[in-house]
Amino acid sequence: MKLMKHITIALVLCAIPAMAFAQTAGCTDCDHTVSYYKGTGGLIATAGEDAEKVNFVATCDGTTRTGELTPNDDGVVAMLLTGDYACDADKGSFDIGPITDGGWYWINDEDNSAIGNLVAKDTLDNAATELTGAGDGVTMMAGSGAVFVKETATGRVGILPNILPDPPVAPLRKCGYDTGGSAAAPTYSRRTDACAMGDGGTITLATITDGFTGKTLQLMDKATITRPGGTAQQVITIDLWGNGSGHFTTATDGDARLGNTDFAGTAARAATRLTGVTIAGTVGASGPTLGADLGSTANAGVTLETGTDSATVGVGADPAYCSAKNDHNATVSIAASITDATVVTPSVKTASATSAVAGGITFTV
Repeated sequence: MKLMKHITIALVLCAIPAMAFAQTAGCTDCDHTVSYYKGTGGLIATAGEDAEKVNFVATCDGTTRTGELTPNDDGVVAMLLTGDYACDADKGSFDIGPITDGGWYWINDEDNSAIGNLVAKDTLDNAATELTGAGDGVTMMAGSGAVFVKETATGRVGILPNILPDPPVAPLRKCGYDTGGSAAAPTYSRRTDACAMGDGGTITLATITDGFTGKTLQLMDKATITRPGGTAQQVITIDLWGNGSGHFTTATDGDARLGNTDFAGTAARAATRLTGVTIAGTVGASGPTLGADLGSTANAGVTLETGTDSATVGVGADPAYCSAKNDHNATVSIAASITDATVVTPSVKTASATSAVAGGITFTV
């Protein structure tokens, strides 16, 4: 007990409570509580941010006392629970604040002292955990968020919290698909339960093939493409996908992978892109062609060939735009429309109730 006495003396020097007396009192700033308040003891805590004073309210046997503590230069407050602040009643309460988490207190017994945490009051509504009983040789006295435990034979005491932190809640998986089968022969099923639904947004995916590596590369919105020389063409594949926020195929017999970009770079791309999609485009430029619809006939050296739920855009030479005498940019605008927005759940977002446009992309040639 020599150590505890030394701590007690130091705490007396930290701050002296200024006491007020009342039969009833409240403390709107009191955000923490002494979880087991009976007998004598003391407490120490760090004041809340920018708090010039820390208030407290102590209630014991029908009498309530209030006061305030002045933080020291380190922002620490402390006081002894002795004299008027000792409580011999079975039901007492001591609230204090504003303070930060991490404050603690002790309660003295005949031969020993027990130490506990000052408990944030907003946790007291959480369900209490039933502590394991140790038999007749140990008494357990409930407080508010803690239990005072005493071993009768030795006089050893402790304060055990019985409101414990909730385990972190794992975020829901996104709705989509689950994989089964084997690596050689995978199978896919819809994930529709206990999953997070997305917002119905889409990605208009435009990809090119790298001529050196053969890898598929994504062409981002507002990107720039350089015209190839001679008779060569830069081919861009365009289709529509979910934005990855979580969706599942509406039809129970549909491909569970539908609209999931996990498969956009695989051989399953044609089978898993969103269906019922039509692609259209226009060319706007500072050169001779302005706002022309794209099709199989080149406009500004750009063609558009539609396929099933996709399109390919070809970019080739055009001397009216790029030659020794001409240097013009061409802006290509692509719009992706969907005939059945309910092909997935949640439904695909479209531009409006009367417009089937669900996505698009623009790039400069």
